Amino acid sequence: MNLVDKLLKMDAKKAEELQTGSVESKRLAKLLGVDKVEVQIREIKSRRVNDIVAYQIDQKGKFDYSKSYDAKLMMCVEGIVEPDLRNKDLQAHFECKSAKDLCEKLFGMEITEISDAISLLSGVDTEEDHEETVKN
Repeated sequence: MNLVDKLLKMDAKKAEELQTGSVESKRLAKLLGVDKVEVQIREIKSRRVNDIVAYQIDQKGKFDYSKSYDAKLMMCVEGIVEPDLRNKDLQAHFECKSAKDLCEKLFGMEITEISDAISLLSGVDTEEDHEETVKN
């Protein structure tokens, strides 16, 4: 059976399914006064990941490091499933005007770790992964 035949036999909906996972948040656990809090995350579609990466490139084609943190916040807002950062009641409770503001307030310095986990689910290689491949 060739690849086309295999693809025709598979459930086409599987191609639309997004990978899911979880990340432990020590900050949320501390805020809630519990031992452990699992934040549910999911893969971000490739077109959206591309948009977020492109946001960090200036008009001259160079990486704008000043936009890196905001891009990580965008990755988190797109990829965090639970808690729902877009929930207006939750935003109002924490006096935040946007999902990005709420993300920053709830997760603080964990933004990078969560963003990296979402990137991995989304198929984005980290620089270390790329360097390892190049070295070998």
